[in-house]
Amino acid sequence: MRLPTFPILMAAVLMLTGCPRTMTIAGSYFPAWLVCIVSSLLISTACHVLIYKAGMDPWIRPRGIAYPAMVTFFTLLIYLIFFRS
Repeated sequence: MRLPTFPILMAAVLMLTGCPRTMTIAGSYFPAWLVCIVSSLLISTACHVLIYKAGMDPWIRPRGIAYPAMVTFFTLLIYLIFFRS
């Protein structure tokens, strides 16, 4: 019995399209999304310090939504700027 090759080929192509981009850092491979998350956490922490020093921290409500939204925004922005293709 011979298997149809076209459906198997199409399934393989569709599965390979989801392969993540990787970056080499100090000889190790890291997924691009991990690098984006770490850098966005650093940027969001710096923004939090600037907001706190400027005295605008009491105006940010609810903090439990605002700061994770800031991290998400910076993560997606960094990914779009550096890894779009």
